[in-house]
Amino acid sequence: MSIQRLVIFSVALVVLGAAQLGAADSDLSGIFKGNDQPAKLAFVSAHKGSPVAGKETIKLVFTEKDHSKDERPELKALFGDYGSALVIGIQPDGKIVTCDVAHEAHKQKPISSPASVKMSEFKNEGGQISGKIASDGKAEAFGQTWEVNLIFKTKAP
Repeated sequence: MSIQRLVIFSVALVVLGAAQLGAADSDLSGIFKGNDQPAKLAFVSAHKGSPVAGKETIKLVFTEKDHSKDERPELKALFGDYGSALVIGIQPDGKIVTCDVAHEAHKQKPISSPASVKMSEFKNEGGQISGKIASDGKAEAFGQTWEVNLIFKTKAP
């Protein structure tokens, strides 16, 4: 009986350790507003993107709800499956090439606005991608406003 308990305890530790490791792979903080309404983005992931202008890209997906079980969450994120979302396409050096905003407070979504955000403090090393994505204050597109100022870290694709 005690061997069985030891095995169950060991399996439980391995499962809990794996869950904590997954949670430690990502970190996200900052603001994301649409029409002055805040969204609580809590999840970030990085995925291999489609080439843009012949250059490889990485898709960064920021959402309110957990999208980690979805292998390609960017499309569902833009149509509200994971709450408010921000999908950013970057080149391997961190240059932003696409930006799609899908905020619950917007009537029209998604909004594509790559020129309104900038990346700073970008790092792609040790299997991790990190940086800061920010708009220059409030951005406007199609009569709707949005603002972003996020600091993130996630596992590289």
